[in-house]
Amino acid sequence: MEVTTALLFVAVGLTVGLLSGLVGIGGGVLMVPFLYFFYDRPDLFGVVVSPESRVALAHGTSLMVIVPTSIRGTLAFQRAKLVEWRAVWPIGAASVLAAFAGARLAVVLPPEALKTAFGVLLIFSGARLMTPRRAAEPGAKSREPNFSALRTVFTGVLVGLLSALLGVGGGTVAIPLLIYLMKLDIRKVAATSIGIIALTASAGTIGYVLSGLGQPGLPPWSLGYVDVSAGIAMFVGALVSVRWGATLNQRLRPRTLSLLFGALFILVGLRLAGGNLISLLRDAGAATGIGLLG
Repeated sequence: MEVTTALLFVAVGLTVGLLSGLVGIGGGVLMVPFLYFFYDRPDLFGVVVSPESRVALAHGTSLMVIVPTSIRGTLAFQRAKLVEWRAVWPIGAASVLAAFAGARLAVVLPPEALKTAFGVLLIFSGARLMTPRRAAEPGAKSREPNFSALRTVFTGVLVGLLSALLGVGGGTVAIPLLIYLMKLDIRKVAATSIGIIALTASAGTIGYVLSGLGQPGLPPWSLGYVDVSAGIAMFVGALVSVRWGATLNQRLRPRTLSLLFGALFILVGLRLAGGNLISLLRDAGAATGIGLLG
């Protein structure tokens, strides 16, 4: 890898680490689009990857970076005693099994329709978070978190499956579920989410490694569908900045965090839903001969 390209990956990693510590997501929402662009431009970057392997390689490499980044973020939050381990372990256990299955499916299953539906969910969740809530009545009791087996398993399966299919750590799935389904305190959401991500991303990475072993058309220094050289370069940047994000998170007010989560969900949701809906309509038009969207 050339020096300029390596520095570009380090810069992406710095942004990923900051976002991971600040919001409690793995950073895949930034890395995956960047890796799509990187592998689609062999004339610009000099890295040749077979077209059928580019998506899987982007997802697997993204998850590889998320693993150590999320572990470091979890340790930073644990020092402030914000990680809710009663949620991390059961949700993480369910997500590990689902992530193995998701990594296998991602190699053969087009994710456009799933991404579109997920984008709509994120937009809805973001809008709810950004809407001011009515003040509680005087003397009203705060709601206790709900860690029932059904809720934790359901959350873990969704987090693991969508994490592996989309190549993200799972925070964009886990955060709204922790808020609305598990009723977790908003101050503990980011810390708990990143703890779950550490388990989920580890399983997803292993799944992509196993699925890609022996596949042709992969770049040098790849381990299955994981580009190790690119992943290490991004990790170096993320390792430096993830603690900055965690420190900033602990200095913000709960309402500020809610607005931050909401804005992030809406932006990511619009990108997922809008871009993939256009692709689905175009494919449907080509298949029927109508020629939708040109």
